[in-house]
This record gives sequence, structure tokens and C-alpha cells, in this order.
Amino acid sequence: MKLEVRNIGVGSLVASSLPLVIFCLALLGGVVTFMVIPNAQLVPMNFGQKLLSVGLYALLYVVISTAVLVFTAFVYNIFTGVLGLRGVTLDIEEIHQD
Repeated sequence: MKLEVRNIGVGSLVASSLPLVIFCLALLGGVVTFMVIPNAQLVPMNFGQKLLSVGLYALLYVVISTAVLVFTAFVYNIFTGVLGLRGVTLDIEEIHQD
């Protein structure tokens, strides 16, 4: 069965679990950036400052990534809805379990 995605709900991107997944990945990236990889500029920072840096990095990363996803969905909706271009086609195969 072929399905074509004609519209992406912008609100569904923000209210879904996607920002939480991005936040978890950003936390891991922040820990690696500020705590694991040695950096001469981060030596004077104590543990609390590094934790604050990881948290702020993750929050900013989530906001920027979500904004990019919302903008991308908005442009996709304009191309498929207003201009009438074809959307992404998914070929889904049904599996019957006996």
C-alpha cells in the first residue's frame, strides 16, 4: 500500500515526544562537550558550572532544533499544499500473522 504525506502538523512536532528525544541527545552531547573531552578553556570551571553549561546547552539545542523542524514542516506544507507538488510517498507492506 502506498501512502503519500501531504501535510505535516506543525503543532504535532512541538507537542510530540520529538523535543524530549532531542533533549536527551543534547544532554549526552553536552556531557561529552563539557565534561569528557579535555578543553583548556574549561579547566577553571567547577562541577556546578559544568552542569549548568550542559543544561543550558541542551535547552538551547532543543529550542533551535525544534524551530528548524517547525520551519522545515512549514515549507514542506507550502510546497505540497499551496504549490501542489508531490509529497513523500511511503510504500507500506501489510504483514499477516497466522
